[in-house]
Amino acid sequence: GGNSLALTGGGYGNITPAEAAEAAEAAEAAPSEIARRIKDLSGLLLCTPGEAIAVAHRFPAILETPRSVLAARMASLKELLPNADAAVILRAEPRALLAGDGAEIMRDARRSVDAIKRELPGVSADKLVEMEPRMLFEDIGEGLAALRELWPEDAFRTSEAENPFFAEELALAIKALNGKGSETPRR
Repeated sequence: GGNSLALTGGGYGNITPAEAAEAAEAAEAAPSEIARRIKDLSGLLLCTPGEAIAVAHRFPAILETPRSVLAARMASLKELLPNADAAVILRAEPRALLAGDGAEIMRDARRSVDAIKRELPGVSADKLVEMEPRMLFEDIGEGLAALRELWPEDAFRTSEAENPFFAEELALAIKALNGKGSETPRR
């Protein structure tokens, strides 16, 4: 259709043919229908239409995902992480949260949150996951274990109260210790 170029080109880079096939109906939809879906998505995800377009670019099938499914997944996230912004997490990881069996996805997410709470007592798993949502879907056991070797348990309990950026710094440390850090050292 005439709108397929809008889905595969633009300021967010190109999506692959396989990704475009995930939203075949949306690719054939009229521009006014796409605009309506983006507006609905931005309302549900509490973001601007531009941010909703970026989410749809990362996971095109979200344009065809029923609102009830999106709302249910956000409710499950909120139940798991009551002090986190579920919309932020869903915007960051739409494919990981929506592509597959919802019960299985949330079981895996719960295991990750339980590991964070067990290995990092006193640390807000909610803040940590909101800063680095990918942690819900990756095995971070190695990073958590390495961090426990470096810091005594009391350090986790007091650091968050003393440092408002603790969750961000901790997320970066876990990624680095897990061998997943993307930052490169300066020379």
